[in-house]
Amino acid sequence: MSITPTLTPLKRAFEQSRADNNIELILPELLHAQFHVVIGGQSEQIDLFLVPSPEPERFCVTVAEELAFLAGIDYPKIPVTGRQLLDSIPPEIEIVIVHGDGGNYLTREQLAWFRGMPEMRA
Repeated sequence: MSITPTLTPLKRAFEQSRADNNIELILPELLHAQFHVVIGGQSEQIDLFLVPSPEPERFCVTVAEELAFLAGIDYPKIPVTGRQLLDSIPPEIEIVIVHGDGGNYLTREQLAWFRGMPEMRA
């Protein structure tokens, strides 16, 4: 079964960010996005399932706005907002966002930049 990806506000923000060469355009949509994140267990705490990052010797979490895009991953998933995700992952962990027709990748350096922005303190 194929799921047709939609142009969500977050995906649109990534596209606009690349066109304008301005990563700050992503943060407002990232904070409000509703994700499903892959976890490693069934505990009370978020036990993130880490996978190798696109960058050597780094790790990332895998998330998607549509649960169907994670159907091929045989681990539990839980819902989180982008803000919850940024608040809960350690600073060295990166994020891969699966869209169904590709994905977007946020490095630890980009996430550190986001964490220093005024929107994160709101």
